[in-house]
Amino acid sequence: MPTENKVDAPLQVERSTVTKLVITGAPRLDAITVFLEDFGRRDCPTESDQNYQTAQGKITINCWDKSWNAYWGGMGPRTVAEFVAKCDWPYVLNCLDRGISSTRFSGDALHAFAKKCIVQRCRQQTGRHDWELGELSKSEARELWQDIEVLTSVESPNECWHHSKLLTELFGDEWHYPVDDKAIEENHEFTYLRRVVEAVQDALRQEQQQVAA
Repeated sequence: MPTENKVDAPLQVERSTVTKLVITGAPRLDAITVFLEDFGRRDCPTESDQNYQTAQGKITINCWDKSWNAYWGGMGPRTVAEFVAKCDWPYVLNCLDRGISSTRFSGDALHAFAKKCIVQRCRQQTGRHDWELGELSKSEARELWQDIEVLTSVESPNECWHHSKLLTELFGDEWHYPVDDKAIEENHEFTYLRRVVEAVQDALRQEQQQVAA
């Protein structure tokens, strides 16, 4: 049977302004490529101004094999370059990588914390430290010292529950509290992204100062 001819609606095309920057010379960083995209303004009426409009924009940052991007739909009267340059680095970093933390769980850190616990409990230092359990005999300490080697292979807090018996012998029934606080190390991905963000902000501010001069 013949199909009914349909008239497709015309495609909608919007044009935006894109600026590309290449930043070099930042300490301990490869060249950084930044794409700044301004989408114009959108209606955003307020109680005091029903005709108020706010700017929209997106930033994409590439450094070596990493890439991050963020979009803002309410930048006020500023361009995305002006907006990013003025914001604090923690805010920009979180927009680029939501939920990233400056520290992260580490099996190596858990193992080091377990060793510290055994040494202090064996040396009868429980009165000076907040361990739930009391002192250890030399034989108990020696056995635990061998057992805790498995902790280096733990990759996440959830995996700790597979070693609940061992962790209970070390830290007591509420072992998850000290583990959550102490089995952590610096998150190098966070530190790296912070250096990238700060380099980008410094470059944007430098450019704005040159334009204003």
